[in-house]
Order: sequence, then structure tokens, then C-alpha cells
Amino acid sequence: MGLLLRLSARYAFSNQNRHRSTSVRIALGLALCLFAIVAVLSFMQALQRDQFEDIRTFESFDLQMELQMSDLGQANAVADCIEALDSVTSAFVYADIPVITQAEDGTTVAGRLRAIQAEGRFAEQLNSYRGNIFTEGKLASSYSNSRSISVGDEVKVTLLRKGRQATVIPAQRSLEIGSLYYTTSYDFDHTTFLSDLPTLLQLNPDAMLKIGLYTEQDAASVKQELVDLGYSEVNTWREIHASLYGAMELEQKMMTLMLFLMVIVVLVHIRNSSRRLLLAKQREIAMLRSMGLTKGGVQLLFVVQALLVAGIGVVLGCLLALVAVSLYPYLSNIVYQSMGVHLNVSIRSSELLILSVSILLFSMLAAFLGTHRVLKVDIMEMFAHDEVS
Repeated sequence: MGLLLRLSARYAFSNQNRHRSTSVRIALGLALCLFAIVAVLSFMQALQRDQFEDIRTFESFDLQMELQMSDLGQANAVADCIEALDSVTSAFVYADIPVITQAEDGTTVAGRLRAIQAEGRFAEQLNSYRGNIFTEGKLASSYSNSRSISVGDEVKVTLLRKGRQATVIPAQRSLEIGSLYYTTSYDFDHTTFLSDLPTLLQLNPDAMLKIGLYTEQDAASVKQELVDLGYSEVNTWREIHASLYGAMELEQKMMTLMLFLMVIVVLVHIRNSSRRLLLAKQREIAMLRSMGLTKGGVQLLFVVQALLVAGIGVVLGCLLALVAVSLYPYLSNIVYQSMGVHLNVSIRSSELLILSVSILLFSMLAAFLGTHRVLKVDIMEMFAHDEVS
């Protein structure tokens, strides 16, 4: 076995081997292709995780419950009851109403007014740029709208509320901007004004209250527990954003398909390179056969050679990927300036293992079939011709 490994290494990377550059190019090509595939997968998955985390933190939380009431006292009692469950990390009352705001310079923003008793991840990741965010009778605007809306400005807030003769009627109030805030989600910031619940209920006393929940457990199982307790109007973040979640899942599947096609291109490259390398070495194969090495021995020799070249390429590709992921935190500020997000990039060991094993197996298969084809030719014909097709 030791002799077999030495012969395989000689045929792959020996200084006297005139085809050593081909083996080096195959190994480097495999390394770069594996690194590219792993890097694309890692960044794609990190972007999706970041988007889903923003949805669960700011948009709809892990779960939300519809309350058919506008009584803040009763809603707080229900939230306290739910928060007492072991499966619930925090539960809090909030409400959303659609509004159109008009700044002093005439700029309008169509969005929503969210009043919330901020708890859990929402409170932890809600940052005050200036002023106190939750001040009764005042609104908190996003820093992303600070060009037209500043602290101390009065904005006209247009909303819909129940009327006496019509179902809903437009109403308008002027409110002062008491603070500016920012989060990691630009979409949330750009369209959301924050306030406390008493302020929102003064604007619209009939606004329906909701309860937001955070949990460390599976959201679907927590929903089932709440339904069993008699709370029927409960939805998980995936159900609330079903279309977005489905679209992002489809995007991930399509990206995986494209990367799978890239893997096929890499494998075809391996097959063609291995075939050219074997055809170039037919004289060595003929010499080995004339020295008494069996066809099985020749096949095993070149399969091990292909495995060695592919193994070096796979190891280099994995090392490049691991080094890139380890260096990414030091480069994250540059990425943040260009992309606007901080990503936690990681490599899934299962995917890396599947890619590596697939490349190694296909390399061995390509070498086996190529050698089998060459060995069909008579030994003297191998010596007589430079290449057997």
C-alpha cells in the first residue's frame, strides 16, 4: 500500500513528471470552485437568517394574538397570564394603525403607527438616537426620515376611525415628534412611527389591541399550546408572512439549484481533466503493464492518484472557506457600508461534507472509467501512438 501511494504521488506531483502542472491546475480549480460554492451558500443563508430575524424581532415577533378588545387593562391581564407560561419568554400588548404623516416641509410618509409596551428582543434592539422614545402624547420617528422630520417638529397625522354615519371616517391630529430611533431593519424604520398605547388610544379609541410573544421554543408548538388554552386567534411569524417566507424559500431552492449546476460543471471539468491526464500517461500505463502489473493494479494506481489530486483540492477549498469565515468579522464593517447589514456568516458542516464527498467520489469514478477505457487498447499500440482516443 505504501508503494501504491508513492507511485500515485509520483504520477501526480513528481518533479520529473511532465504533467505535474495539469494535476496542480486540477487541484487549484477544485479548491476555488469549492470555495466559491461554500461562500455563496454561506452568504445566502446568512442574508436569509438576518431577514427572518428582523421579521421575528420587529415585524410580527415569534407569535401574535388578535384581541377583540380595546380595553388596555384587560389586554394587560391577558398578556400577564400568557407570559406566565413556561414556553413563553415574554408577552406584551401592542397595536398597529395605518397612518399618513405630513411633515412641516410638506413631505408625507404613508406607514403605520405602532404603540407597544416594548419587551424582549424588540426593546433590546430598539435604539434611541435622540430623545425618549415612548413619551405620552408624542411620536417617535425613524432616523431614516430625519431629513424631513426632526425632534420637536409637529406632524399632521391622518388616520381612519369609526364614524357615526359612515363605517370609517378620516381624522387628523397634530402631534409632536419627541424622539428619533433606529433599528437594524430599514424597511421597519422607514414606515413605522412609535408611541405608547395611551397616545394611540386617544387618537383611535376603537383600535384593536394585540399581544406579541417571544419564545425560545418552536413557534408552532407554542401556538398549539395557546390554542389548547382557548386562545384561537394566534398566528406564527411564518403564517403571518407566508408569502414572503415562501418566496425566500423558493429563492433558496433556486439558488441551490444553480449551485448544483455549478457543481455539475466542476465534475465535468474533473472528468475531462482526468481523461486528458490518463491519455497523456498511456505510455506509463503500457510500461506498468509490460512490467507485470495487472489491469486491476493499474486502475487502482490511477484511482488513488485522482483521489490524491482531488483530496488536495478539497482540503485547500475547505481551508479557504474556513479562513474566509474566520476573517469575515474583521471585514464586516466594510461589508456593512456596502450592504447595510451585519451578517453572521457560518458554514454548515453537512453541506461541506456532501460537496467534498461528491467531488472525491466522482473523481475516483472518472479515473476508474478513464483507465478502463485506456486498458482496452493493446500494450504495443499504446507504445506506438502518442494518444489513444
